[in-house]
Amino acid sequence: MNSRRFAVLLPILAHDDGPRILLMKRPERETDPYSGQVCLPGGALEVDDASLLDCALREADEELGIPAHSVEIISELQWQETGFKHEVKPFVGWIHNPPEIRPNPAEVEHVLYLPVSMIAPGLFQERGTWTDAGGEKRELLTFRLDGYEVWGLTARILENGLNSGPEAGSIRRQIDTFSKS
Repeated sequence: MNSRRFAVLLPILAHDDGPRILLMKRPERETDPYSGQVCLPGGALEVDDASLLDCALREADEELGIPAHSVEIISELQWQETGFKHEVKPFVGWIHNPPEIRPNPAEVEHVLYLPVSMIAPGLFQERGTWTDAGGEKRELLTFRLDGYEVWGLTARILENGLNSGPEAGSIRRQIDTFSKS
């Protein structure tokens, strides 16, 4: 693992038509390797962060205005690696009493809502392959949402967390419980 670590929050909110995952499109910037991509809120671990979870919660607040006290963590997913060799720790959180989403325009160009019901094996397509730090070839996943492409790490976290990963069944059951309460 590299010395710089990152964390993301996979935020799930209640909605009249069923639970939704909150995603964001980053603004276009030449200095940002993730410029213009649709992603989950998150970023690099900073000195003031007590943990990777604190990092994910801080970033969700800074980027989207989601206060940490409104998030109940329902799962910590396995480490993921980006094509830039960044190691990322994803956390899945249910947002209680969802606040008004206030995107930070310096970090968020557009907010998207992905219905959890859409996340099924047929949603994800192969976009190509990449080689991880260990030399293993990996599948690059993609899907479309509201005219935007969701791909790479974000698609992999969604697919792993809600379809094929070891925690997927437990996460789905918890989402069902929260959405019925």
